[in-house]
Amino acid sequence: MEVIARVIPIGIKASDGSIFPRKVVVEYLESDAYRSRMASRTCLGGVTHGNRDDKINKYEIVPAVDHMLLNQNITHYVSKMWIDGDWLYAHLHIFPPDIFEGTPNAQWIRLIRALLAQNIEIPVSAVVIGQWQNNVCTQIKDIIGVDFTLDPGFEGARVILQNHGAKINTFSKKNKRIYL
Repeated sequence: MEVIARVIPIGIKASDGSIFPRKVVVEYLESDAYRSRMASRTCLGGVTHGNRDDKINKYEIVPAVDHMLLNQNITHYVSKMWIDGDWLYAHLHIFPPDIFEGTPNAQWIRLIRALLAQNIEIPVSAVVIGQWQNNVCTQIKDIIGVDFTLDPGFEGARVILQNHGAKINTFSKKNKRIYL
């Protein structure tokens, strides 16, 4: 299953006051870090950011980013990100649950697929590593994931288009193809 999500608005304050200027987002999309992350399919997501929190880290030597592996809460990967208008979008590929049969991953994937099958526009939130100055992002070093959450940092950050099988074609308001 494939879905497209609006992830980060450009130049608009998040609920925590953070802002991502267009120049900073464009620079990230043109970076080696972005190209490497997309090529390796390691921009992964799961259900909530809970698996990325060092405060609940049971293992001292395991970084928070690896909690997704330990807790078996990986539901999808991001294959592409792009800007259209004032939003950063992402193409998410939801894994088939049968490849994780018998693991918590399968349960989380079934949950997400069931919600999406009911046309629920699940909110999303990006996991951004960056440099900040007064709540303004001055550099995105990496976007390591996009998670499903009912408490997104940005109003309107959510799944907006889905397809249960065939390829998704998306067009901007000007009927200009932005992703195929």
